[in-house]
Amino acid sequence: MNDNYLWDRTGAPNTAVQEFEELLGTLRYQPRPLEIPATIRVRRNRLFLPMAIAAAIALTILAAALWIHFAKPSAGTTIQVAGGQQSVPLINQTPPPENATAVSTPPDKTIKQPRVSTRHQTVLARDVRRPIRVATPALTEQELAEKEQVLVALRLLSTKLNLVQRKSQGLPQVNAIRNQHKMG
Repeated sequence: MNDNYLWDRTGAPNTAVQEFEELLGTLRYQPRPLEIPATIRVRRNRLFLPMAIAAAIALTILAAALWIHFAKPSAGTTIQVAGGQQSVPLINQTPPPENATAVSTPPDKTIKQPRVSTRHQTVLARDVRRPIRVATPALTEQELAEKEQVLVALRLLSTKLNLVQRKSQGLPQVNAIRNQHKMG
């Protein structure tokens, strides 16, 4: 038997191999055109794409209208109550408290409006925190000298406490004298 016949059809063919080829030859791929059964109905639905585009445009217009409506700054009435000003649009025209004075806001100046909940008719206030500046007093020459003495005393005390701690824990002692050289 020549094995080259299986790979490149050179050499003498084997009768057993030729029988297998004939049996399996009926199962070989045979190209033919695609046949669509008559029971399957092909319909063209070209309405979906235009409807999807129209819905997207409508949603975009609605979103833009809502954004413009809620982002539009409006001139409100400024209510001043013991310590600050707050510009809010009045929801229901009730008179302001007795200790409040109403000042009209010119329309050319824009003031950031706090959010107003229309459901509960309450005004949400903002807490503006300003940084606190602490003025450092200037020290005299004598006070500066005293400050330096206190800092030196604290450094000395810290060194002594570290030495006592090492002795009590039985740790090796750190050479307190640095930069020494042997003489002679």
